Parts: sequence; structure tokens; C-alpha cells
Amino acid sequence: MEMNEFKDLLFDILNETDNLPIQDIIVNDKKSQMCIYLKDGSSVYVTCENYGKWFIVRN
Repeated sequence: MEMNEFKDLLFDILNETDNLPIQDIIVNDKKSQMCIYLKDGSSVYVTCENYGKWFIVRN
């Protein structure tokens, strides 16, 4: 999965979830960051970085 596809899916999940007290989401595509503003006045930054690939090995 490409980074942009993952960021889009993450944004969609956060944006469409009614159970989280999210007031607003600000996206900075150049830094691959999302600033999530919550209804209680706090905020959370989410940064997406690509660390390579990993594999699952089954015997």
C-alpha cells in the first residue's frame, strides 16, 4: 500500500467515526501530518512515515 493511500484511508476512518470526540482535522500533506482537534480543546498530531516493508513467515 502506498503512503498516500494509507493517509487517505486513515483520514476517512477518523472523519467518519461518530464515537470519537473529533471537532476538526487539519491535514499537512507535505509533512504527512494530521492535527486532530478534539471537542474538549485538546489536540493530537499523527505523523505517517514509511519505515520499509515487513513480512509474515509461516512454517
